[in-house]
Amino acid sequence: MKSKTKRVFWGFFSLDYKAMAEYLEEMAEKGWMLEKVGRVTAKFRAIEPKKIKFSVDIFKKGGAFAPEDNEETSEYRKLCQESGWTFVTSQEYLQFFYAKEGSDPVPLQTDEEIEQKIIENTLLKRELIGVSLFLLVAVFALVRSFPVRYGNLLSFTGVASTFLFPILSMIVVIPALYGIVWMINARRRIKNGMTIKKPTLKSARRRIVAFSGIIWIIISIFAICFIVDAFFRPDDVLIAVLGPAVGISLGTGIRYLVKKGKIKGEKNVLLTVIVVAAMFFFISRAIPFIMEKSEEMYNVDSFPERYPVVTMKEIPEYSEQGRSLTKEFKTSMSPVVPKHYTYWEHGEINGIEKYMDIKYYEAINPYFSEIIFNGIIDRIEKGIKWRGMTILDRTIVTDDEMKHLWNADNLALTEERDELIIRKGNIVLRLSGDIDFNDRQTRELILERFFSDVQLKN
Repeated sequence: MKSKTKRVFWGFFSLDYKAMAEYLEEMAEKGWMLEKVGRVTAKFRAIEPKKIKFSVDIFKKGGAFAPEDNEETSEYRKLCQESGWTFVTSQEYLQFFYAKEGSDPVPLQTDEEIEQKIIENTLLKRELIGVSLFLLVAVFALVRSFPVRYGNLLSFTGVASTFLFPILSMIVVIPALYGIVWMINARRRIKNGMTIKKPTLKSARRRIVAFSGIIWIIISIFAICFIVDAFFRPDDVLIAVLGPAVGISLGTGIRYLVKKGKIKGEKNVLLTVIVVAAMFFFISRAIPFIMEKSEEMYNVDSFPERYPVVTMKEIPEYSEQGRSLTKEFKTSMSPVVPKHYTYWEHGEINGIEKYMDIKYYEAINPYFSEIIFNGIIDRIEKGIKWRGMTILDRTIVTDDEMKHLWNADNLALTEERDELIIRKGNIVLRLSGDIDFNDRQTRELILERFFSDVQLKN
């Protein structure tokens, strides 16, 4: 039995509006009548197969935040109805009409020069503004991502962003480039007294496959990476998506109210201010709550066998008199760093509180481990930017004698000698806390536990 409604992927470029009409006529002949067009999909309802003429027109007063029904819109659609067209739905600037079977409606656009100017001021302008904003974000993201940041190598999403985001950025520019080429050709043809060349359904379908196909492949890869990262670090992922998710939800809600004419004029600005304030208030309360709950999630008494770990009880100076109070263990992985974790332990010795922090990274080869080592050094030296100030920045020093004792490829430590970073082969180890890095027994324990499988230098 044939379903009464269905949704199909809507991958047309906005400038392919003439091809959209051809596609809708083809669907009607197959027994499907258009009901609604969204950003990604279009909804159809079942009808008796018939030949129906469609027209997709551009209404210059439309747009993403233009009300669906107002005086200007009603007057425009009334004129179209008097010309023999019945309104179906709209999608921003695009208005979808059909003519009853057997009728001979008047074309909605007869002056190609006027039509070309409307396109430039609506569809093309929107494409260029959208792409320009995206490019600003893309350039900012690319500048921050290259040279490759070691933090991006520690998650599936980070690795995918590093290698796929540049490709995605180039693909997103395609509609704008297509629009610019179309505009140049349209102006040239009008100047030479020729008709504007309209995109055919066949050419539009080729663009849909080429453009949308690659986009969906990249989106699918990002979705898979996101799910994998959420499995290892659900709290980090939740905090990362909280702001965008809340912002998109509230923005969509405001847009819906505007489109339905529920809010107008100055009320739009007031509501937007209230919503933004509410969003920041919600996020400021939600993040501390998530972080508090995550601490309970990572408290452990034992560790998986595949991870090398040293506890405070194994450190010679703590072995007899010290006791552990809290242990937190967070694991994760990525395609280039398949094994890495953070271990934090809080304890006391003779009533004095002590702590130890271990960050372990096992990369697939020394090339990536060197990026991680250099990235850690750079982050420690730069510290954190906050309100125009740099805080938590520290001085890094090298010690050739210690490097020789630890038999390391690279070694660095803070000036206070309370944090040590070692790289040996494909492994990077970052140690900090109340640890005596000059103690021979401590050094031998750490080398045996973390680097026993690494081929040592002569």
